[in-house]
Amino acid sequence: MKYNSNSTRRLWQRAGVAVGVGAILVGALSACSGGATTSGDSGTQADIDAALQKDTTLTWWTWSDGTKAEADAFTKKYPHIKFNIVKVDNPDAAVTKLQNAVKAGTGAPDILPVEYQTLPQLTLGGGLADMSKYGLDTKYQGQFTPSTWNAVHVQDKLVGIPMDSGPMVMIYNKDMLAKAGITAAPKTWDEYAAASAAIHKTDPEAYIATGGDAGFITSMIWASGGQPFKTDGKNVTINLQDAGTKKFADYWNTLNQKGELSPLATWSDEWTKALTQDKLATIMMGSWMIGGGMDGYGPAGRFVVAPVPTWDGTPGSAENGGSAISVTQQSKNKAAAAGVLEFMADGEGRDIINATAFPSTMKELTNPTFLQKEFPGFGGQQANKEGAASAASVIKGWQYLPYQGYANNVFGDSVGKALGAKTDLNTALQQWQQTLVDYGKQQGFSVNQ
Repeated sequence: MKYNSNSTRRLWQRAGVAVGVGAILVGALSACSGGATTSGDSGTQADIDAALQKDTTLTWWTWSDGTKAEADAFTKKYPHIKFNIVKVDNPDAAVTKLQNAVKAGTGAPDILPVEYQTLPQLTLGGGLADMSKYGLDTKYQGQFTPSTWNAVHVQDKLVGIPMDSGPMVMIYNKDMLAKAGITAAPKTWDEYAAASAAIHKTDPEAYIATGGDAGFITSMIWASGGQPFKTDGKNVTINLQDAGTKKFADYWNTLNQKGELSPLATWSDEWTKALTQDKLATIMMGSWMIGGGMDGYGPAGRFVVAPVPTWDGTPGSAENGGSAISVTQQSKNKAAAAGVLEFMADGEGRDIINATAFPSTMKELTNPTFLQKEFPGFGGQQANKEGAASAASVIKGWQYLPYQGYANNVFGDSVGKALGAKTDLNTALQQWQQTLVDYGKQQGFSVNQ
């Protein structure tokens, strides 16, 4: 899957998804036990091998231009398997289309990519198949980073194989920091606050960062040790005032209320201009951002990759973006589709993925060739080392809501407004929580009960 263009990166950092993405959850929950199965499929490796020797056409939905190369490589190895590749506009469109197919009881593809944050929603809604019976859980245990491997497990089901990953890094403008008298990347949040004040004092039109969107804020809560979302079946707990959440909110509040955070929307034209014109000193995003080397953001070499600051300088990070490849519950070709997942997990298929995306595989993250790659856009820095270090320090235990798309979509109504108005973020987080509690109950979940 190819994520090296700015237009595709925006999919990971968009403010949220359409309200309709979560709107059919109640109906879908009642259908969780349904779905097609393959006749004579006992779920063994022999079943997979046999399925790959039968003439079969698998439907593959995708938003990625790289899918055709993956499918062609698979067909070359297994000539009996052909693909009907259906392009969808973006991850949101794939979610909506699959949920509509679940509601209709027909029309789902065999396989599709699913963002990590959406896996719980589609699994609990009856959209995705549990592939653990094919032995993939045992076969690939330990091959992927703990955070991505955890993400593809929902309610003890293996509902996908990790594709890329997005451990967070900080990309900073070393020239802007130097102009403000700062000679090294901030390692702690105290140092970051000092840098923020110095940058804004040196140039009142310059900022250390933007206020952020839903993806950024939730990732920073994760990196701060917060775990505000917990799901056990239909039982959901939301606490957007737990210790880690409140710690980051208190800190970000201070910078925002001092007027030191830019109001620009991430990925907007104005945001791009601020980066190119030395008006925005840092961005904190998934390591998929490394691949482009900040192409298109001004002269090469001004930006450097570093760890996201932590409270005491001890490494601690979070994921920010990424997706898995999954099989749908409606697929009548699950054994053959399991073969595709195997191909994408290891060997040639995995090599195709890793060539254009930040890897989720432990093997690649320790590969000297990968780690020692120099990026001209970062002044020759071996920037993958920072991404790999971040992947190793992702804090364990994070869960997304089973309606995370809706949560991201309504973020702007409370927390987003508070960021813009420079009002209290904790009050806004509590408002966001109440909206999510009410919505979850409407969708048939037991929330905070």
